Amino acid sequence: MLRFVFPIILMLFVSFTSYAEEKIVYVDIQKVVTSSKAGISAQAELESQAKKFKEEIEKKQKAGESQTQIQAFAEEKQKELLKKRQEIAEKFMKTLQKAITEYSKSKGYKLVLDKNSLLYGKPELDVTDDFLKFFDEKYSVIK
Repeated sequence: MLRFVFPIILMLFVSFTSYAEEKIVYVDIQKVVTSSKAGISAQAELESQAKKFKEEIEKKQKAGESQTQIQAFAEEKQKELLKKRQEIAEKFMKTLQKAITEYSKSKGYKLVLDKNSLLYGKPELDVTDDFLKFFDEKYSVIK
């Protein structure tokens, strides 16, 4: 009887250890967005655009345009800024997804999760800093 049970136990043990060997890690995407060269560059571009729009509104105020005209102009510029923000965010996320795929393949990871969607993850599974270096080397600016 032991001859039959032992191989089954051995097979179960081997299959469980193979699952444990799967490489699952997580990355703090928010940190990558705010700390990466590309993320900082994108944020600076948006701030520059917002500053330019603010200056244009101030010029219209100094020129004596009516409050209604200024408000309409400000709303138009705010819509433009929102559209620009969405475009930049979309480009950034596409580039980030591509980088995560490249990084995962190079490291042999089977699954990469976003830290913000985890309830718990062992700190040694956090590869954010390593990924951030990889991302900054390959993608310093999002085009």
